[in-house]
Amino acid sequence: MSGEAVSLHPDGTAAVRFGKGALEDSPTASADDFEPAYLGWELARCAPGLSPNEARVLAAIAAACITSIQAGSTRLPIRGEALGTLLGAEGTPASLALARHLFEQARAPDAVDSAPHPVRAVMGVAGDRKPLILDGPWLYSERMLALEVSFCARIQRRVEGAAPQKDARSLAGVIAAVASGPPALTDAQKKAVREALRSGLALITGGPGTGKTMTVVALVSALSWMGVPMDAMAIAAPTGKAAQRLKEAIDAGLAARARANSDIAQAAVRSSIPPPMTLHRLLGWSPTSGRFAHHENNPLPYRVVIVDEASMIDLALMDRLVRAVGENARLVLLGDADQLPSVDAGAVFRDLSAALGSARLTTNLRVAQDAGGRAIVSAAEAVNAGVLGNAARHRGAPSELRFDGVELLDARFSDAGETFLDLWWRTHIDDRALLARASRTYTLQAGAFAEEDRAELLALFAHYARARILCATRAQGAPASVDAINERLMDRLREAAGARRVFRRATDFAPGAPVMVQRNDYARGLFNGDQGLVVRVDPDDGGGPRPMAVFARAGSLDAFSTDGSADLAPAFAMTVHKAQGSEFEHVALVLPLVPPLVSPEDEPRSLGLLTRELVYTAMTRARRSVVILAPRDLVTRAVSRRVDRHSGVAERLARRTAIRM
Repeated sequence: MSGEAVSLHPDGTAAVRFGKGALEDSPTASADDFEPAYLGWELARCAPGLSPNEARVLAAIAAACITSIQAGSTRLPIRGEALGTLLGAEGTPASLALARHLFEQARAPDAVDSAPHPVRAVMGVAGDRKPLILDGPWLYSERMLALEVSFCARIQRRVEGAAPQKDARSLAGVIAAVASGPPALTDAQKKAVREALRSGLALITGGPGTGKTMTVVALVSALSWMGVPMDAMAIAAPTGKAAQRLKEAIDAGLAARARANSDIAQAAVRSSIPPPMTLHRLLGWSPTSGRFAHHENNPLPYRVVIVDEASMIDLALMDRLVRAVGENARLVLLGDADQLPSVDAGAVFRDLSAALGSARLTTNLRVAQDAGGRAIVSAAEAVNAGVLGNAARHRGAPSELRFDGVELLDARFSDAGETFLDLWWRTHIDDRALLARASRTYTLQAGAFAEEDRAELLALFAHYARARILCATRAQGAPASVDAINERLMDRLREAAGARRVFRRATDFAPGAPVMVQRNDYARGLFNGDQGLVVRVDPDDGGGPRPMAVFARAGSLDAFSTDGSADLAPAFAMTVHKAQGSEFEHVALVLPLVPPLVSPEDEPRSLGLLTRELVYTAMTRARRSVVILAPRDLVTRAVSRRVDRHSGVAERLARRTAIRM
């Protein structure tokens, strides 16, 4: 349906298309832009008295505002060339002049002797209750402006508030006590712990391998030394996968310290450190009521809240978090400000770091481990600087790949994709142990797997955790998409396992297939992004063995029917966004082809999601090797572009700080 013209009508598009006919003045939009165009038109209809030309321009302005929020911005620029971009197809000289006129009328004070311009029914200035708000050179939706303003006010109060702290000498002693390791903290890590202990809001940023998790371990130990009970601390991450990986990393860090330190205080930390949870669980989200239990009137019962992977948190959820943390509690946010920002509107962690400063961890502690890891770190730094250069070794064909360090397979996926997937399958997925574990039947007894079955399942999870293909998009139909690649690799697993190909449906998984939950299933406690395996399980209920999805969570292995409410999809490949919070030994980044450029001005629309942050985020998911499959010129153009998100958070906080100083 993509690209098909759809007539818009308030009585319902389906009714119009299949019998009623369209109004002569109703706008037309491609199906891809349907919702913003329709809502824009509806908003323009809420301003009776506009001329037809004014209504068309206002509808285009409103549609652009909605589109920008869907793309992750909280506001839109309306000056200079930006206005023409905002109007899109309506960006003729006459329409540009008309748009400026509407903005002037929306800003104009009401005159005593004349009625306000009709546009004032839907557009105003800060303080007005109108759907569209002009704030200087920016256009906001009323909701986004109110959210941004209230969030910045809360952040400012937290920054200015005095968090409980020891005197400087006592603080230095606590940090010295926890910094000796092993491993010993770097100076940057010590500074990060110090800031977190002294501030009501602390920001700690750093790329993979720079020691954020060990900083969390040291911080929790320091708080324990200072008399903060473990049950007064909470640790969280945006997704279940990120929370699970954080738990594994914390456990590994504590185990490393335990081997060299039998101190009673350290033993207490190891035995009682709070397990990381998802943000929604922390805030008490109820799918039944559609509300969070914790907010400013019912704050969290913790003195310290530590949140990892903060770059994934959008403005609305970050505002919920800040509202829920008590006024006298500490909030510590950790993340990588250079990663992709949140899927939804805002780039909050990046903006907070820019406006307030952060403790930055820069020393990569993994680079000494192997040459491949050092190459990834070096290439990621180059990409972050906006250049590809010689950071990736050139490969002309899949047969030249070595899966070590960073390699660029300079080819179109449509040309080399099938050969590459064959090589990926043979190198990273297919082996005798996989097929043996995939083909066996696992037995549940009293709701739990026997120890042998449990060991085999964990080995299967570990097998798939070693390597992953990452894509820019999920959409079926594009050869380089998650759905298309998953289908091809699922076919290979079916063939290897001797599984019969049947009509595609939710249960059409070959035994041993990795799967991912696509939407929340609150009844089963499964959430979007959770990863599991489909294997044959005998649940000991008299129904015999059947395909079931097994998920590892909270130290247990839980099995669910594959025909339930959880929407499952294969997970040989995933989007770069879904991979945030994960790490693999080997990663392949497959980029889609883009339409040829008509002019340099077309580059942002042509490249779409392909940005520096996407390439950087994908590369830094890997520990040993990265393969980028795309033409070199496409990768070069993507690396030169940053995520273009318009947000006023950094500007508002900087302005407030300047006024306070």
